[in-house]
Amino acid sequence: MTWIPLLAALVGAVIAMGSALLVERRKTQRETTAEWHRTRRELYTRFLAAHAQAGSDLRNIAATPDLEASERYRQTRAAYTHCYASRHELELVAPRTVVGPAEECSRAVRMMRDAVSAGARIDSDQFEELTRRYLDLRLETRDAMRSDIWHGR
Repeated sequence: MTWIPLLAALVGAVIAMGSALLVERRKTQRETTAEWHRTRRELYTRFLAAHAQAGSDLRNIAATPDLEASERYRQTRAAYTHCYASRHELELVAPRTVVGPAEECSRAVRMMRDAVSAGARIDSDQFEELTRRYLDLRLETRDAMRSDIWHGR
């Protein structure tokens, strides 16, 4: 009996098994990468939506001159509440190129919150400057997020 056919079959089986494992590994890596992109995209959307909503709510509060100080304080704090969770999630998942601008954006919204809480009105120079800064930082954050999603692949 000759060993060559048996050896050829064994080598063929090893090659087939190796190929199958390699294909499976690449598929798993692709799926993992796609899941990370999906997770970041959803997180980025939540972050931007929460901060946009907070900015809008703060503008509405600043446009309401007859609010009592305690009610103004309560409403401004409530306006920012949804920003906390998405900011902390983002710090865990996003790369530093996104976290930096996002932290600045959050800081800008908190500054708006504090100013409105202290009585800033929508037509004040202070509020206009804070709003302009916030909008610029939100766009910078959005651009960093887009770059991460589309170029970080």
